[in-house]
Amino acid sequence: MLYVAKTLCLVLAALQGGDALVVGAPRAQPTQTVFRGSTPMMAAMPLTKVVATVGPASEEFETLQKCLAAGMSVMRCNFSHATKDEFFLRTGNLRKAKGGERINLMLDTKGPEIRMGGLKICKETGNRKAKIEMVKGEMIVLSNDPALDGASDNKNLYVGYDKLTEKLVPGTKVLLDDGLISLVVKKKVDDKSVECEIINTSEIGERKGVNLPGIKTGLPALSTQDRADIAFGIQNDIDCIAASFVRSAEGVELIREYVMECHNKYCPDPKNTPPPMIISKVETTEALENLQEIVDASDGVMVARGDLGVEVDIWEVTTWQKEMVRMCVEAGKPVIVATQMLESMQKNPRPTRAEVSDVTNAVLELADAVMLSGESANGLYPDGSIGMQSSIITHAEQWAREQDQYPLYCVEPDALGSMYAVAQSAAVLAESSEAAAIVVMENGWGDLARAVSACRPDMPIVPISPSMKVCRQLIVNRGVYPIKGPVEDPVQAARDAGYAAAGEPVVLLDSDGKLSVVS
Repeated sequence: MLYVAKTLCLVLAALQGGDALVVGAPRAQPTQTVFRGSTPMMAAMPLTKVVATVGPASEEFETLQKCLAAGMSVMRCNFSHATKDEFFLRTGNLRKAKGGERINLMLDTKGPEIRMGGLKICKETGNRKAKIEMVKGEMIVLSNDPALDGASDNKNLYVGYDKLTEKLVPGTKVLLDDGLISLVVKKKVDDKSVECEIINTSEIGERKGVNLPGIKTGLPALSTQDRADIAFGIQNDIDCIAASFVRSAEGVELIREYVMECHNKYCPDPKNTPPPMIISKVETTEALENLQEIVDASDGVMVARGDLGVEVDIWEVTTWQKEMVRMCVEAGKPVIVATQMLESMQKNPRPTRAEVSDVTNAVLELADAVMLSGESANGLYPDGSIGMQSSIITHAEQWAREQDQYPLYCVEPDALGSMYAVAQSAAVLAESSEAAAIVVMENGWGDLARAVSACRPDMPIVPISPSMKVCRQLIVNRGVYPIKGPVEDPVQAARDAGYAAAGEPVVLLDSDGKLSVVS
């Protein structure tokens, strides 16, 4: 009641021109088929979306069709691994699949990163999977001398980082292969090398990632490969870019400048087509220090818990996740929670209880989307893991609906500017009239629909847009299920699509900002 009372004046102001307010039957959530494991079930339309990485396990047409049916809203192409041929195979099958034309296509960049070089044993044996053993207490020299690339062993290791001896001082922690091996710098050897103590024993393969927690690396916002991949993606109609290792707002703006350069060069109609959204991946301590400015500069944020869990103490990851989700919700920006959400489903048909709790927690925080990586890209149950995530989302949202509690976080009015009044009014009007859906006449690039989503109404938001590009970009946002227009009757189109039954009230927000309730 407090929620309704606080914004009732906004609703009254929005109902200009004597728009009719009709309260119909109690709201029932629209339904779709989702899956628990491989078993279909009827459940409420999930508001939280599923981002799924498509890889060797899911790229073929039949499996990809199952992934869509199970609830995939965004297809992630990971360019740390994907080739151009694989991209064409996956996107071709996606667009041919039923409903595939509406799926958002995300290009995830490799990002500017630090890696080890090649190992001598791999070169000598011809086995790229060969490993060396690092032993606790022994010393190893890290060097950026290119002569060591392909000649590294457990005594001398090439690291591709020009500022190695400038940034690595005695006491600096160095983590190899997502923290599999920890090193501590002991002394500078020469202008290209530092000596480190090995903290734990483990085997390691070649060209693994190197993390320097707490170090401002000075790496560029975009690597040469990133630039090539982004240009390729824009030529092939990607909808958003997950930018890896973003460290500051300045870095986001540099990425945006390059995206616009490519958009203007390759897009057939750049003035009337929105450029790809920039989803900044937060995965370094430097990014955490600049978190608010990154949120403000980005179109959305991904809580990239993989590298983040290496950069910070692992027990801090959950609380940082909560901070990021809160900041994004308050800023009205979409936020995606990612990494190892159903990790055990790479091999098992059911997730662990802890994994179910993890997904549930992200849903209850009101994240826009949750993401699958290896589970859907390389696992044994790609569509099963997507279906499982959809089922967890549906149950968590229904449970939260039954508790009838005030949202954990809410958007700041200033974040939406002039759109706040009408967006919040639409959300409150829909709740008070028990509407099944909110239909938004979206003639721009999606800003009005995003503003309504930012207010977190507890029902689907159905934008009607003449642009399929806008529709695909909007699908990332919580609760948003676009329909490509034009349509003769927007409310009936929403009913025909299954978002509201006949006779159920629907809130209509027209392009002039006027609100009405239609039964």
